[in-house]
Amino acid sequence: MLKGRKKPNNLFSFFYNYQITIILLALLITLIRQSFLANNFPFVLYDKQQIINQNISVNQTLDEQNNQLSIELKAESEDNLEILESIARYKFGLLKKGERYYQISQSPLNQNKP
Repeated sequence: MLKGRKKPNNLFSFFYNYQITIILLALLITLIRQSFLANNFPFVLYDKQQIINQNISVNQTLDEQNNQLSIELKAESEDNLEILESIARYKFGLLKKGERYYQISQSPLNQNKP
C-alpha cells in the first residue's frame, strides 16, 4: 500500500515524534545559560537591592531637608507678610474683613487752647 513512502530511520523518527519537546528543552537550556552565566543572576539582584537601599536613604535625607527648609520658609514668609501688612495698612489704609476704621481728627477749636 505505502510502497512509495519510505519509513524514516530510528534517529529521525525520534526527532520527528519529540520535536516540540526537543525545541522546548533547547529553549530552556538557552534561558538558563543566559540567566546564570551571562547575566550573573543571583548576584545582580543583590547589587540592585543595595542600590535601591542607598536611594531610599538618600530620599529620606532629602525629605528631611525639604521639610526643614519649608518650615524655615514659612517662618520667614510670615514675618514678611506681617511687615507687608503693616505697610499696606499705613500707606494705603487697607483693612481686613470685619475691621472698622475710625479716624479721629482734632477740631480747630481745640488747637487754639494752650
